[in-house]
Amino acid sequence: MKQFENEFVKVELINDSTALLITWTGFIPSEKYRDALTKSLEIAKKYKVKNWVSDIKAMKVIAMADQEWASTEWLVKAVTAGCYHKQAVIMADDIFGQASAKKILATVANQEIEIQNFNNIQDAKAWLQE
Repeated sequence: MKQFENEFVKVELINDSTALLITWTGFIPSEKYRDALTKSLEIAKKYKVKNWVSDIKAMKVIAMADQEWASTEWLVKAVTAGCYHKQAVIMADDIFGQASAKKILATVANQEIEIQNFNNIQDAKAWLQE
């Protein structure tokens, strides 16, 4: 069930509303990136979601300042709110997008959140239900 969408991201409830699927596309401007993550966290709080799938196959590089913001400010809010336990990632095809994601995911791993990379959404969704 779609919750939010703009030209760079789509946020959907999946797995009987127990997880969020965030599908990223292209090079995301800072304002749109931060807005999407902020709205995603609001949705997670509203529906008591603890599991996330980030489909970043079509995503390009994330600005360094946004990587830092996501790794420090946003992540702390998500963990503190109890909305972040498992993270499935459909990894980017773009090498710069991969590098951006790996930097953020390294910080996520330090928060004792389960993380797993997948090649497709079906496997990611199945893992979240385990």
